[in-house]
Amino acid sequence: FMKDKQLGKKRLASMPDRITNTISVLPGDSADPINDKVCRPTVINNFQGDLSSVQRWWKLWVDFMFREELHVQTKSGPKRKRPCAMLEKIPRAKYPDLTEEEEAISVPLQTLCQAIFDSIMVHMMNTVSPDGEWQQLKQELFERLVRTKTQRCVEILEK
Repeated sequence: FMKDKQLGKKRLASMPDRITNTISVLPGDSADPINDKVCRPTVINNFQGDLSSVQRWWKLWVDFMFREELHVQTKSGPKRKRPCAMLEKIPRAKYPDLTEEEEAISVPLQTLCQAIFDSIMVHMMNTVSPDGEWQQLKQELFERLVRTKTQRCVEILEK
């Protein structure tokens, strides 16, 4: 799955990641008041929740994709949308490796591929780091590179 070139050509995992990886929300609609961004529960972004097992991750992922309504800016103005509703059909005209059937079901197919990709990543990280050290390292990187970035830049400039 992870090395499938056709999957890449069809954009079935990368397209939903682009849309749901880190979503900008309107001010006040985020657990992080500094960034006004919400992250899909996955290894590959700044998500800060507990990803210590596939079972824990799955509940968070399903809630995020299908239950949480995020307050986002759309072309027609502010709206509450679930991340699954942000996915759009992948056009075969632009990605000719898609079959007609895959184009017709591309939204649920993207959702499935994203879930498979994210679950593989969670499983892999917990297999290579069963003590959870990977999550601690991820948290430290987030603190230093994201949460305190502006503060650290100001400190550097003041020196």
